[in-house]
Amino acid sequence: MNNEKTILPILTISETEPTPLLQDFATFIHYLIGHHIVLTRTNEFISGKELYELNQMMTYPLPDSTSRTEQPSYPLLHLFYYLVLAGKLFQKTSKKGRRLVLEPTGRLQIYEELKPAEKYFFLLETFWVDADWEKLQGTHAHSPIDTVPAVLEYMSKQQAGRKIRLKDERKIPNLIWIFWDWGYFLLYFSFFGFWDVTRDEDTLKQYGVKRYFQAESITPSAFGVRMFLILKEARKLPYWNLPSRRKSGEWKNIPGSPLPDENPFFLPFIPLFPEGELQKSLPREGIKFVDGTYIFKVSLAKDLWRRIEISANHTLLDLHGAIQETYDFDDDHLYSFFMDGKRWSHERFTSPFDDEGPHVDEVRIGELGLFAEQNILYLFDYGDEWKFRVELEDIRLKGPKPRKPKVIGKKGESPEQYPRYDEE
Repeated sequence: MNNEKTILPILTISETEPTPLLQDFATFIHYLIGHHIVLTRTNEFISGKELYELNQMMTYPLPDSTSRTEQPSYPLLHLFYYLVLAGKLFQKTSKKGRRLVLEPTGRLQIYEELKPAEKYFFLLETFWVDADWEKLQGTHAHSPIDTVPAVLEYMSKQQAGRKIRLKDERKIPNLIWIFWDWGYFLLYFSFFGFWDVTRDEDTLKQYGVKRYFQAESITPSAFGVRMFLILKEARKLPYWNLPSRRKSGEWKNIPGSPLPDENPFFLPFIPLFPEGELQKSLPREGIKFVDGTYIFKVSLAKDLWRRIEISANHTLLDLHGAIQETYDFDDDHLYSFFMDGKRWSHERFTSPFDDEGPHVDEVRIGELGLFAEQNILYLFDYGDEWKFRVELEDIRLKGPKPRKPKVIGKKGESPEQYPRYDEE
């Protein structure tokens, strides 16, 4: 009987292996540094002209693109855009009255100093932990987070290099349906070197979809099978993806909890690589409290607004109360603050009596990571839907802070919350 264990080969990561991910990402960030990237007004994406130029610089450019092709149609660039933001290598900033631009942060220099394997695992950590998978999808399909555990379990048992034709697979009869909602995530996993994937051209022609991605076959790589084994056991996605957990009502959650927060993402992968190749990553930034006085302009219309100053220590509940008081409303309905300014998005804090959280009394203004010119939607009364635009005009870091919210400017008369209509 042979008791010797099979010794698996050590894995290596370079700028071009297992895929040109690091090389293309370096090209992407250096382009952002060298250009003044003004984001589009509607979605805050990179412009079509700049995307077209970036696409031509990638190892495998997307064919049939033009300067009018929008960001979600470029899977690789769409992924990179969210990685630089979720990883806080770049941030959106704005000078008064101007559109948002992308600017590098101090973390970018730290990233540049990492070894290739460390860069790779920082990007994988950002993708796995910090990126919002619904935003990454880039289409109307659902996020595949709920099906990832089953896929990892199945793929970790496959023979590397064996092509899996989804329509022919018998071991999991519904495999093709599991992958139906994966869309671009089939490509994202290939960008990280987990598998090779071929597009199901016949099915997509049948449905008349040009840019959506559906797989005809998947071929797991030796690199991917080794990674799947660890990801499925030690980095279970439901515990580790913070945006997904936040949408379930959690606030201030820790990646991997109930595991301890000092458990670095890359830790269980160290034995796969040569000694010394995977030692560190960028520090995880917890919720940073920014003290000071916050000046909000709360508008119902262009000529109907109130300017409110509020302390960083006040909560969103306090801001809600100030808005209700200055507009002379009765505070008798549910409401939400949508931090991205988009109605019914998951980037929200809800009223204390709402079934779903996180709630407005759980978070202080200074914990929200707000930036000047940021626009928040305060939606009051889900029936009548009073929509207030809440713009952060300034953060005064010095000077005394108000002990309670204070109205310091106004224009226009408050509307009637319940207008009276003359009976005919």
